[in-house]
Amino acid sequence: MRAKGAARARRTKRAKQGKNYLLYILLVIVTLYVLYMLVDQQIRISNARNELAGVEENIFTQQQTNAELKKVSDAVKNNDEDAYAGYVEKIAREELDYVKNGEVVFVNIAGD
Repeated sequence: MRAKGAARARRTKRAKQGKNYLLYILLVIVTLYVLYMLVDQQIRISNARNELAGVEENIFTQQQTNAELKKVSDAVKNNDEDAYAGYVEKIAREELDYVKNGEVVFVNIAGD
């Protein structure tokens, strides 16, 4: 009788150890998944912050452009030809690469 009881006790002990082992594996898997999700979320947050910074920079640039165009618009409405001529000259020089007669243009080939 004693042998049957001891064998049963060993089987019960092994079953408990097997359950504990499965719980340990499950706990490790859940922990790894949570860590993965945390890292993934941090990467997404970082990317979103970078995108937000770029959008804010674009907004700032557009606000400056809008302010400049507003000045030109006001100059046209008020018949301020000097301000309007200055804007047209600026656009001609910067965007169309025009130069005045007799003007010498230096080009920086080093790219600095």
